Amino acid sequence: MRIHRTQAGMTLVVSLIMLIVLTLLVVSAIQFGNINLKISGNAQTEAEAAAATQVAIEQMLKDVVAADKIDDIVARPQVVVSTGGATYKVDVAKPTCNLSQNVSTTKLDPTKAADRPCFEDGSGDPLFDSNGKPIAKASACKDQQWDIAAALSDAPSGAQVSMLQGVALRVGAQVQCP
Repeated sequence: MRIHRTQAGMTLVVSLIMLIVLTLLVVSAIQFGNINLKISGNAQTEAEAAAATQVAIEQMLKDVVAADKIDDIVARPQVVVSTGGATYKVDVAKPTCNLSQNVSTTKLDPTKAADRPCFEDGSGDPLFDSNGKPIAKASACKDQQWDIAAALSDAPSGAQVSMLQGVALRVGAQVQCP
């Protein structure tokens, strides 16, 4: 009795093809995993860099609000900010004034403590005409809008962030808007 072996070795060939397909699937899964890891790392670095830039702006903003003469504040290059995960150096530009308007005494409220110093006679009381209406004249205050810009460029991570924050302030008449 003779048995024909026409499929001799086919099992080995099919097994090798399946092994190659499985190997390619595993290699692809590892590559996709590495790509996703890089993407999430880049997203974390971007978030940290943006947070560091915002912290530097807020530090400058504190000084702007506390300053008697905002136009005397200087730029701050290389402000060091630690986010916990990394330390970044942020360049904060000198605040720039965009708008300055004199405040009329008719826009002031003498009952508000913040508005009282704006009355030039120091009493905090507006002047009235013969009809009992407040007399409009320039006060000792201005409403100004200032911008604070900051930029971060971190060579090791490749992160680059630029931010601009505006602030509206009521300031004394001595504060100039260049």
